[in-house]
This record gives sequence, structure tokens and C-alpha cells, in this order.
Amino acid sequence: MRAIRRGEASASPDEPTEKVRLWALREYPPMPTMGLFHIVRQPIYVAFTLTLWTVPTWTPDQLAIALFLTAYCLVGPLLKEKRFRRRFGQSFVVYENCVPYWLPWPRPLIHRNDLSIYGVSADWWGDKTRWLRTLQNLVPARFAFYDPIVGDWRGKAVLDLGCGGGFMAEALSKRGAKVTGADPSEAAITAARRHAEANALEIDYYVASGESLPFANDVFDIVVCVDVLEHVEDLKRVLFEVRRVLRPNGLFLFDTINRTRLASFLLVTIGENVIRLLPRGTHDPSLFITPKELARKLEAADFKVGPFVGMGPCGLNRRFDFIFGLLPTTAIQYLGQATRRSPPSRSAK
Repeated sequence: MRAIRRGEASASPDEPTEKVRLWALREYPPMPTMGLFHIVRQPIYVAFTLTLWTVPTWTPDQLAIALFLTAYCLVGPLLKEKRFRRRFGQSFVVYENCVPYWLPWPRPLIHRNDLSIYGVSADWWGDKTRWLRTLQNLVPARFAFYDPIVGDWRGKAVLDLGCGGGFMAEALSKRGAKVTGADPSEAAITAARRHAEANALEIDYYVASGESLPFANDVFDIVVCVDVLEHVEDLKRVLFEVRRVLRPNGLFLFDTINRTRLASFLLVTIGENVIRLLPRGTHDPSLFITPKELARKLEAADFKVGPFVGMGPCGLNRRFDFIFGLLPTTAIQYLGQATRRSPPSRSAK
């Protein structure tokens, strides 16, 4: 028998080692969550840091070394975990959310892209919920971009896709459009119907998702889709459904969130985790989409893509709620337009 050289696996090809198996599966290996791991994810670094500071007397060079090593123990593991996150993906994120890094309490697992808030917020028009007031404050900024494109809304058949409680739908109806609203949340649709009836507005509402619209082909002049594209499960399918229900040369008007560090920091870190403008987990930054990516997907769905314009917070009102307007940058949110091509090209067949 030949000797096993240094670095070679001792197991046979039919019985891969545990390390090889984990590498192949790209799964984060099981880690303890009890004992010291219950209060800190890096107990070895913590123990080493505490040991450093048990010296009874210090010389200047010892103090400098202790400060340097303490800083390393605080920051160094983050670099290691960055590699883990890139290599093991969601399996490491799950562990990361269960065990804290330094703070002495476990963090609850956050389910990203959690759209349950749209179902439990029955009081859409009650003016008591801050994040719903924020959605209402977005309406004027959107129409500042849409109105010059459309011109006269009167008589146009408009689908408000992802209408929620009806903020955009009612604004469209008051502009004279024949509005249809669709949203997967039954509670939101109920609230929208109730408010439209109370205000004598003729709006047809349907419980439906963007991936499967219950409408015939070529029935709408315009599809408006706001606060939706960054939440859908199958963006390609949604875009093809939008194209299907649009008439030839029909307009697709939308907004969404750019996938940038600035957008993630402002909307998720600050908006959800710090000031709690939205419930934690509302957005998943991985679902944000850049203008170039969205333009490619729209072209693939046989749309002619128009210009994109930035949108974002530009001040506060008397209730200290954000108000929004058009911005010279698309780094946070952006609005856009696209036109269904006619006749269809081969890419849409």
C-alpha cells in the first residue's frame, strides 16, 4: 500500500470525508447555540480579549499591543463571517440570525419580503398607521412623473397592479380613468372596496397576483405598478402578464427600489431596524433591482423602455412623516415607463 501523502484525503473516493461533503453541499456545518454561544457568536475571541486585560500593570508598548489585538478581536471575525456568508449563503444567515455576534441576547429570525403587513392592516385609510401614511405621501411624487407622460387620464382603462388599499387607484379614478385594482391581499382589497364605495368611486377590485392576472388579453390602456416589483416572486412572469393585458402601444408605469448599498441602508437598516417606519422584514434587499436589469427584462418582454427618474424623501410634514419628490439620482428608488411594442417581436412569442 502506498503511503498517504500530506494533504491527501484518507477516505476512499466512495466515502468522501466530512469536509469534502460539506464543501460539496455548501452548507454551513452545525454549530452550537447553547452555553457561551447562546450569548455570543465568537466566544474564543471574547475570551482572548478578556485575558488580554488581566495584566496588572502596563508598559506603553504592552498597552498598544493590547489595544491592537482587542480591535482585531472585535472586527476581525466580521471579515471571516463575510467569507462564510458568501460561501454558505442562507444556511449561515440562519445561524447568524439565531446567535448574536456581541450583544448578549439572541436575535429573532427575520423573514425577509414579509408581506403579511398588507393583510393585517385593515385600517388603510384611518390615518393612524405611520407606514400607511408614508405610502399615501408617495402618491404625489409618482403623479409628478406619470401625469406629463399620460396627459389626459379621462376615459382610459387603467389597471392598478398591487393596489393595496387603493391609494393610487382612487387618485387615478379622480383623474377620470376607468380603474381596475388587483392585489393578492384580500384584507387590502376589502378595505379598498369599502373606501371607494364610501366616496362614490367606481373602481373594480380583484384579489389576484401579478403572476396570474384574471383579465383577457389587450384590455388596458395603462398598467400602473408601484411598490410591487421589489416584492414579486417571479418578475419575468409578472412583466409578461403586464404585457399580455396591455393593448398595443399601451403604457406600463412603475416604480421600484434600486439594488444599491445606499438603498439597503436607508430602507432596511434605517427604515426598518432603527426608526421602524416599516415592520422588520418587509423588504429583501436581494430582490431590489437595478435600472439596467429591469430594462433588460422589459426588453425581453417586448417593451420599449423609456427613461427612468429618481424618487425619494425630500422633507418632513407637520406630523414628521416623510414627503417625497423626484430626485436627480436613481440610487434609492426610481420611476419608469415602458410601452408595449406592436406588432410583437419574436422575443415575446
